[in-house]
Amino acid sequence: MSFYYGEQNTNQIAEAIKKNSVIILPIGTTEEHGAHLPTETDAIIAKYTGDQLGKACQEAGIPALVMRTIYYGFSMGIVRKWPGCPNIDTRTFMDYIFNIVDSLVKEGFRKIVLLDCHGNHDCLLRTVMREIVDKHNVYIMTLKPLGLASKTYNELKKDPEGDIHGGEYETSCILHIAPELVDTSAYTNVDAIRCNTILRGPVSTWGLQETKTGLFGDPTYATAELGKAVLESATVEGLKYIKAYYEHNEQSEV
Repeated sequence: MSFYYGEQNTNQIAEAIKKNSVIILPIGTTEEHGAHLPTETDAIIAKYTGDQLGKACQEAGIPALVMRTIYYGFSMGIVRKWPGCPNIDTRTFMDYIFNIVDSLVKEGFRKIVLLDCHGNHDCLLRTVMREIVDKHNVYIMTLKPLGLASKTYNELKKDPEGDIHGGEYETSCILHIAPELVDTSAYTNVDAIRCNTILRGPVSTWGLQETKTGLFGDPTYATAELGKAVLESATVEGLKYIKAYYEHNEQSEV
């Protein structure tokens, strides 16, 4: 049976609500990822991870429906210097996601997972989470594939400095998911990470290191094997979170 929300009829949606089904909404974006990766890299990873989590939930007996991936979102202006960045302003993006979640809650869903696959969306999605709480007293969840797979990635990665944008991690993921979309002849390490200081995190990487190609990372280290390993890890770990979320019933009263 399909686990896609959009492939259910109205009676099946009603049954899913009765089962307290988990909704998984994969959220990526479309933006430049250098000369070697497709602009839909984040969305491709989001869709793949959402599909894998949908299958994993089905196999684990957890009722879950996966919504269609969000392919467009917000990118900082500095990223939009390069072609390939159709942009949604922050408030418009937040309102769009809020409206989707708001309508799902009004339908009767109470377990909603936002699968966050784009760095610029972190604070925006968490703000939506808090706005939903204030309106409905319903607590949704955000999950990040890279965060879920961080232990595996850190154990297996070859780049000592890691990946921020278009480097070893993302390139490896696309090599596993859709290798035909990767132009390996365009690899460059000119924008390998050089800013691993205490400022990385508190200050955006884009403000700490100049990029010549729109990348922050070294794709020359990437392999399909690493991509497979980290995506499998994200699924295994993600399922743990979703299971705990599905089974958790105690919630504060407003």
